[in-house]
Amino acid sequence: MDAVRCSVEYLSEFGDCQSHSVRIVQDGTSLFLTSGDRDVLIFNVQERRVTTVMQFDASVINLALSDDKHRLYALCLNGGLYCTLIPPQISSSSVLVNKSSDGVLYTVPDDSIVLKNASLQAFTVVEKILVTLSIHKSVWSFDLYEEPGSRPLHKLACFQVVTLNTCCLSKTEKDKSVSSPPVLTCIYPEGSTSVSTHKSDLLPYLEPHLFRLLFGVDASLVNSPVILCGLPDGRICCFPLFVPTLAGPRGEQRSPVRVLQSLEQPVVFIGTCISGEHGPQCLVAVGQRGKLLMVKSKQTSLEGKKADYSFNEHTVRGPVLCACVDDKWLYYSSLNDLHALQLTTASSSSEATGTESQLQALTSDSLGVCRVIALAGPYTNSTGSVQLLAVSLSGRLLCVNLPQGSENGNVPRLPSSLAGQRVKDLLASIANIWERAESLKHKLQEKNESLKRLNQVINVCSLLLDNHGNEKACDVGTKLPISCRGVARWSSLLQRDSLTLTCVLENSSGCTLEHGWTLCIQVHPLSKGPNMEDSSRTYSFPFKKLDSGQKLDVTIPLESTGGLSLPVKVYCSLAFSLSALFSPEASSPGVSQLLTEMGSISAPLSTLTVDWLDALRLEGSFSHGNIRHNTVTNGIQAFLHSRGVLTKDSDTTTKSGPITVMVRVSSELLKTKLHLSATRSPETCVSVLNWLVSPEAIGQPSVQSPVICAYSPDGCSVKLLVKEVTLGDFCSDGPLEVLEIRVESTSVAAVCGLHHAILRRLQVLLRDSALKCGHIKQLKAQSLFEAVRHVESLFKDLQDAQNQAALGGTMKMKKNSEILFRIFLQLRANPLVIL
Repeated sequence: MDAVRCSVEYLSEFGDCQSHSVRIVQDGTSLFLTSGDRDVLIFNVQERRVTTVMQFDASVINLALSDDKHRLYALCLNGGLYCTLIPPQISSSSVLVNKSSDGVLYTVPDDSIVLKNASLQAFTVVEKILVTLSIHKSVWSFDLYEEPGSRPLHKLACFQVVTLNTCCLSKTEKDKSVSSPPVLTCIYPEGSTSVSTHKSDLLPYLEPHLFRLLFGVDASLVNSPVILCGLPDGRICCFPLFVPTLAGPRGEQRSPVRVLQSLEQPVVFIGTCISGEHGPQCLVAVGQRGKLLMVKSKQTSLEGKKADYSFNEHTVRGPVLCACVDDKWLYYSSLNDLHALQLTTASSSSEATGTESQLQALTSDSLGVCRVIALAGPYTNSTGSVQLLAVSLSGRLLCVNLPQGSENGNVPRLPSSLAGQRVKDLLASIANIWERAESLKHKLQEKNESLKRLNQVINVCSLLLDNHGNEKACDVGTKLPISCRGVARWSSLLQRDSLTLTCVLENSSGCTLEHGWTLCIQVHPLSKGPNMEDSSRTYSFPFKKLDSGQKLDVTIPLESTGGLSLPVKVYCSLAFSLSALFSPEASSPGVSQLLTEMGSISAPLSTLTVDWLDALRLEGSFSHGNIRHNTVTNGIQAFLHSRGVLTKDSDTTTKSGPITVMVRVSSELLKTKLHLSATRSPETCVSVLNWLVSPEAIGQPSVQSPVICAYSPDGCSVKLLVKEVTLGDFCSDGPLEVLEIRVESTSVAAVCGLHHAILRRLQVLLRDSALKCGHIKQLKAQSLFEAVRHVESLFKDLQDAQNQAALGGTMKMKKNSEILFRIFLQLRANPLVIL
């Protein structure tokens, strides 16, 4: 061999396993394996695939084959011991077949249970006898049954062993001993019919001389197999299978079970090794914490003394999870590594020093295979090399090809001339693996960062979707986790006034709006002018980061190229570009290449409405020189009108003086809705006027008088006043106190715009809050009749105006406009009361 380490072949993978629950049994080319779940896999080593899956009712904890290798015994976690034919021998009518790449699925029926015992710990099948081991009330019980051929089982014998008191052990050692399952092994004498018939490695045997010394003359004469049991407390008990029960001096029945030795730690493995002329010459037992026991017969001395046997104890590197032996080597796994220990060297050194039962530390060779939790073998293949079948902790089935030893049994080493080159090659391989690991680590960190950003985006979206289209948040001031509110303001630039909207994005949530978020504001006029075909505009404001508690202020113009058209709807939303999830310095673009066009999400924030009330300019808040262009415009319009030239804007003012419209609302209704505590009429009027002009600052009034003189957006003077009046003939319960909101201006557009704005605020107020009225007002029928007759007469005038408009003509059209204007004034001069 040119290498020290063994070669490993990967055969299959079954999933993660637990070290204490894996069982593996091999018979020729078939491998029976369970990882502690309900399935037992039958794996064909030559074909390297699972041929059959046997499914039980509960998790399988132990396996064994019958003597004829036609039946499989399985002990399950529910205490049931199953005996079932191996699936290839079963008729197709009783098999639940699932043709798939994973092999045949065979469901073991319930009637396969031959024994039900919840305290059953281990079992084995020897010479058509079923030997079970159970524990009940601190007593180990060995029960012998005839191999199942009929129901119920016929019990042959029962032997009991009292458990040891483990109170002197530490808690950790006690827990380990209790959790370790007992080990049952059958040792055959050389010349036994089972050994000579089957020639199987599953049947360990001993040469006759040592067998007679260890287990007695009676067992040797009848060639009785001997059951060896390694208990969790460390004792190794034995009893012959076919020797009749002995009687004591008083005639009582004596148990044939005796303790051969105690390792004082849980027993993991019992077997035989070091073959001689008449068979294996050594009994080997391995403990969980690394104690190794070797029992070997002594040669007859020169004085002719009777031959005896010796117990030699050694220590190996633990903990030991599993082990197996061949003629000269012990192979065991300590999870971190797979070790090979030459037993002939250990026994010869003991004989040379003449020591017996003395603990000696041994040095084993590392095979360079880690995480092995189950072993089968070793076996010698056709080429003469030794192989082990192993199961790793990750559930992989491995074939370990062991290095062949030289004549003296030592593992060959590399020549010194090649050792340096091998070290260089190993270091270069480690460097390459390190570079790949660093690259994978960097990619993994990038993906983790992207997932963190995506998780943050999803949290923000869930908050935004809660207040989708919530106009109440803007008009009443409800506090939201993430909100956007706007305030309309006039600004002057180059002696020109323009109306702007300042939007404030406030993050009151626990999330952080990081890079990739964009504040989108869409302005959509509700009415279109003559030169405004498509006047909707969208503004985008990307920002890098907005922490919790921070605000973002942006300002947009409300006037477009076609002029200012009020009212307008302002839609505020937050958009996120998914390409921001990936860092720009990412090594491989990957998914980011697919997000070039539509890779974004958008969530609504709020909807604002900017009307004529928001655009009013109160006197004292601006310079009168800023509206000079409006006065000049009125002069130009008057000059053109004097020359008989009609323009589109010539009807914006009237010659008969200011136009007046009013809205009447119940005083009790407004006080309840606005939560006004004022009892005096002037204070109530001022509060209502402040609510109309600046609804976001009711607690901080900007108006001190119930009368406001202001300028509309078109430059015309406007007067707003609120006064409380008493209606005596309106309600049958008595006089009704109402608030009269009056608008006066010479501009028809200003009057109509302000009237619409006042009604819209009242609609929102009545819609967004609930009113608890003490009783319903009883209205007088006479006042209702008069209102209905007034509306009917106006409706008749409107129909007449429509009929005249159908005839056409410039003069008639002008007269029709005057009629419609008169109807408009009469409708608003006698309004109904909002109760």
